[in-house]
Amino acid sequence: MRKKKKRVVPRWKKLLIAAIAAATLGGGALAAGNLPYFKGEKVIEVVDGDTFIIENKQPIRLYGVNAPDIHYCFGKEAQQALSSLILGKRVQLREPEVDRFGRRVMSLVYLNGVLINEVMVRAGFGEYENEGGSQGARMNSANMYARTNHIGIFSPQCYQTEPTNPSCVIKGNNDTNKRNKMYFLPQCRGYSRVLILKYQGDDWFCMESEAKRAGFVKSDTCK
Repeated sequence: MRKKKKRVVPRWKKLLIAAIAAATLGGGALAAGNLPYFKGEKVIEVVDGDTFIIENKQPIRLYGVNAPDIHYCFGKEAQQALSSLILGKRVQLREPEVDRFGRRVMSLVYLNGVLINEVMVRAGFGEYENEGGSQGARMNSANMYARTNHIGIFSPQCYQTEPTNPSCVIKGNNDTNKRNKMYFLPQCRGYSRVLILKYQGDDWFCMESEAKRAGFVKSDTCK
């Protein structure tokens, strides 16, 4: 008789299960009586780890959560995690508001009383943007937990201080706030302070030509 292969559970699923349990036990789950009855909005598509679309075609972003772009480190896993939580289900939107660009609605999102925003941050699928709100303390605590325990985007896979290849020491820094991409050589001023956050699009390069092909320009600190 052939032996059955042991089913391997993806790491992102394990992180998600642990985060749901922690959110529930820690008070992140609200009793049904604490939420007014509301049929909820059906999720028809999950775009990435922090954005989904409901039946009326309205994009909704998880309030206070910044997940990696789909092609960055842990981006695909974040999308898979959010999909497994809410795709095809009805969620309750609380405290919705329009984002600073006036394009998307941001909201606290609940499923069966569990705050999905908190679950995604605690499991390391997104970074808390510290936007305050009624659940700011819970979200900040979840973010600190993921950072302290090097989970998800804060793991060595996505958050690096040393190159995996000692020959590739050029640091490519994708500054999402300033919307510029710069690379730093070891002799550049401030080189040691540059972290490689792969979940934000940073990367290591072996040669300057590689960094340039990837859209990075040499930092002004390189003299």
